Amino acid sequence: MKHDILEANTLLQRRLGRRTLFRGVGMAGLGLTGAALLGCNGDDEGSPLEAARDRGYITIGFANEAPYGFADESGNVTGEAPEVARVILAELGVPDIQGVVVTFDSLIPGLQARRFDIIAAGMFINSNRCAEVLFSDPDYCIPQAFGVDAGNPFGVMNYQDVANSDATIGVLSGGVEDGYAQAAGIPDDRITRFSEAPALAEGLQARRVDVIAATSLSIRAQLDRLADPNLEMTAGFTPIVDGEPEYGCGGYGFRRDDQELRDAFNDVLVSMKQNNEIVPITEPFGFGETEISAATDVTADDLCEA
Repeated sequence: MKHDILEANTLLQRRLGRRTLFRGVGMAGLGLTGAALLGCNGDDEGSPLEAARDRGYITIGFANEAPYGFADESGNVTGEAPEVARVILAELGVPDIQGVVVTFDSLIPGLQARRFDIIAAGMFINSNRCAEVLFSDPDYCIPQAFGVDAGNPFGVMNYQDVANSDATIGVLSGGVEDGYAQAAGIPDDRITRFSEAPALAEGLQARRVDVIAATSLSIRAQLDRLADPNLEMTAGFTPIVDGEPEYGCGGYGFRRDDQELRDAFNDVLVSMKQNNEIVPITEPFGFGETEISAATDVTADDLCEA
């Protein structure tokens, strides 16, 4: 894993490729108005950043995928992306966030429909997504991994191995893993798409699929949650698509007409990366120097143009 990430930091310029409503309090105490449910960026409020400063909060969309963005047992939105966003937004004069949880494949449509103002779900930045939303620079880069039965009976260590076997694979609907699987030549009838990360892992446990694919931290988080000795995680790896490595780097998504908000957010994010302020925030979620430093010199433009 460390080798893959460090390699990514030097080769990213070649080619790079990558989910109901919660507030910062328990779900039972929300009491939100219809305006909050429909979105908080009305045309009469001025810019999204000014409006957020005035009302004291901004809405973020997340996909309930640990460790990137999820609701804890009390219904509070947390995870790597929301917690970094809290710090950035506080610096911008927005003291609170409200979270909207949707399926992963509904994040971009939900943003565009103004159900929330920022995607804070660790979403990988790639050219297809860049055509639909504005991205911040990435705050982490990370390899893929598989969840498999103990002993890895199919001997799969990458997508090509799955394609060359009889194994079935589970992926997150709307995630880059679906594309990686198809690019490797895995037939569609051997790919099962799950709406959320917990269901993905439980599908493996229930033998609905032989292999599940996600980022290494997501696989580790779900297998740790299940605590099933009959399951294990493979070593991290970098997918190859059309002969090129597809490095996964995640950032924050904004509507294309909200460039002022994106730029202000990104300025603080870049400063935090340069001052090594992100690692302490993300360490409780399994991130370390390796994942964060790999994104230090990578920009959204690099990823969008790949």
